[in-house]
Amino acid sequence: MKLTSLCVNFLVVLVLIGCGGSVKPNPKYNYITADETAKLIRENASSILLVDIQEKGDFEEEHLKGALATYAYPVKTDDEKARLAELIPTIQPNQKVIIICPKGGGGADRAYDFYLEKGLKKEQLFTLQGGQYEWPRDKIKDVLDK
Repeated sequence: MKLTSLCVNFLVVLVLIGCGGSVKPNPKYNYITADETAKLIRENASSILLVDIQEKGDFEEEHLKGALATYAYPVKTDDEKARLAELIPTIQPNQKVIIICPKGGGGADRAYDFYLEKGLKKEQLFTLQGGQYEWPRDKIKDVLDK
């Protein structure tokens, strides 16, 4: 009985490790690092628009200074896409649009694709690499809001 329980626990740990890993960057998208994003926030905040798609609880727990909460994650429904669309009139042609997702994966990809479909240029769209969950809190704290 103990061996069976041990095997089940081991399998659960393997699944959790597999599900909690980093998202692999997709060459179809532009990415920006935490260091690059922090530098832009500090030195030229008007040159970027931080589109945060995290769910409300995650956003309230932590987000980047100046990030606009859309609560659009996972960007699958018309309502979630409409929340992204509300920001389009505020986007300047020379601004970088940085999409902040929990992990920088599927939700960010769908937001990125949505903005491309709405006419934004690929050159101005970026996904925060690793998303909010992988932000290096121990190294870059000054641009975080909690």
